[in-house]
Amino acid sequence: MTTTCKSAEDFVAILIEQTNRIQVESAVTPWCYELTTQIHNIGIVVNEISKTLLVNPSWLRFVVESDDFEACVADEIVDWYLLQELTGMEYLPSCEPYGKFN
Repeated sequence: MTTTCKSAEDFVAILIEQTNRIQVESAVTPWCYELTTQIHNIGIVVNEISKTLLVNPSWLRFVVESDDFEACVADEIVDWYLLQELTGMEYLPSCEPYGKFN
């Protein structure tokens, strides 16, 4: 694997920056991210003041290396907005990460 954790993390940082710039509600509840081994791949934790994208660093390196970043990471945020729109909820409070765990 030639992708470093730092170069893979840069992809996530850019995604979060772009999302916060594009999404109007991000002024109130901005997106942030956390690299963590507490999950297998990716998840989202949302509360009244922020939305956190949780990403396993080893999995992140793998999806960047295999050119699947868009489908595996960026689309997770898109999916969250679609779910929010479909359910009509402002946010999905959670103690547990929402997302893909396998």
